[in-house]
Amino acid sequence: MSKFVLTQKQKSVLEFLETYLDKNRHAPFIREIQDGCEIVSYKSVIDRLNALERKGYIKRLPNKHRGIKILKKAPGAEESTPGVHTYQSAPAAEPVQQEGVPTDSGVSHP
Repeated sequence: MSKFVLTQKQKSVLEFLETYLDKNRHAPFIREIQDGCEIVSYKSVIDRLNALERKGYIKRLPNKHRGIKILKKAPGAEESTPGVHTYQSAPAAEPVQQEGVPTDSGVSHP
């Protein structure tokens, strides 16, 4: 595996950071990342942030609360959004009238 390829968990953290920064104009606290990505362990968040920094996607500023800068966007972030699915519906079928069956107006056709 290339050192720049993101795991799905790392990608979800990076996408959360992108969304959070766009909405709030500042980086989240570690606990906010933990809650937002539904990560059980605080240490797991730290590990994922360290991996993102090592791979060149973010820069963490030492001794700063909310000290995270995004250097590169998540791959494929423009194409899809996690949790959002689009479905194509089938074209609507033309109503079929059968002989002797009442229509919406209540009038039957012979």
